[in-house]
Amino acid sequence: MTYPLPHRRRAWLLGVLVPVLVTAAAWLVVVRLLPRLPDPVAVHWGPTGAVDRTGSAAELLVPMAVISGLSLLVMAAFSVLAGRQAITRRLTLGLAVGLSVLFAGMTLASVVAQVDVTSATAATSPDGWLVVSILAAVLLGAVAGAAAGADPALAATGALADGAPTADLPEGQRAVWVRGVSGLGTTVTWVVVAVGAVGGVALWLLGDTLVPLVVAVPLLVLVLTMTTWQVQVDARGLTARGTFGWPRLHVPAGEVERADVTTVRPFPEFGGWGLRTNVAGTVGVVIRSGEAVAVERSGGRRLVVTVDDAASGAALLNTYAARARRQTPARDTTTD
Repeated sequence: MTYPLPHRRRAWLLGVLVPVLVTAAAWLVVVRLLPRLPDPVAVHWGPTGAVDRTGSAAELLVPMAVISGLSLLVMAAFSVLAGRQAITRRLTLGLAVGLSVLFAGMTLASVVAQVDVTSATAATSPDGWLVVSILAAVLLGAVAGAAAGADPALAATGALADGAPTADLPEGQRAVWVRGVSGLGTTVTWVVVAVGAVGGVALWLLGDTLVPLVVAVPLLVLVLTMTTWQVQVDARGLTARGTFGWPRLHVPAGEVERADVTTVRPFPEFGGWGLRTNVAGTVGVVIRSGEAVAVERSGGRRLVVTVDDAASGAALLNTYAARARRQTPARDTTTD
């Protein structure tokens, strides 16, 4: 059975229209400023902020035009063709808006920095504009992701799928299954973060620019967020939380068609580790290879979480899914 993708208007608005408008506005400004640039123009600045290479305006702008154009096409395709699950929509639409703002800002930064200068070598460093562009891209990307739309409530229908394993849990009694899973060891993770932080600070001090630090901090926080997860199954369903409680993925018990144990190979199936999605639309919390809980969800959705003792978690989730069919399902507002 084919299910329509939810929130298609938002996908077209945030994944296609907004990025196109942002890019078009930036390039309109660039075109108007071109007559005020020196000839030749500065095309590269060194670590100290001084111009170390000059060239034609085409040499400066064509690479950014190609990168911006490819980004628009790729993210537009992902935005309108994918997004069956909320986390995928949020990531895709957030990236679509964020990347368009980032590339527009980078292009403007390299142009504005040399407007009305007497020669290319007199152009000031665009680092300040680049920092603003990065921060704006992160902020507006987060806003777009938040506006992508939660999963609509869609209760599973009919009986639990045949052959689904269940737990030996008497009617009226409850149990909770909780497991933690880490990709890199805790010590290794903190070592990576510490080295990255020291490297970012060193580049900032040596190069007298904030750009490396502004780039490094969000990436290091992301590393910490994605390398340790807590997975819980209770009467409400399955919930997976990142290191700081975010990202948070939740599958209500009333939307579970079937839970099983599967074996995950990160690279062949998901292209790597972390919070991933594949070409089939499956969302994966893929922290390592090996056993995982695979949840078939109403609406043709699927979630895979690598975790130890996956059989116990899947069996308990099926038990609560069967019970939920006898109750009124609650709206899912927790995939954020």
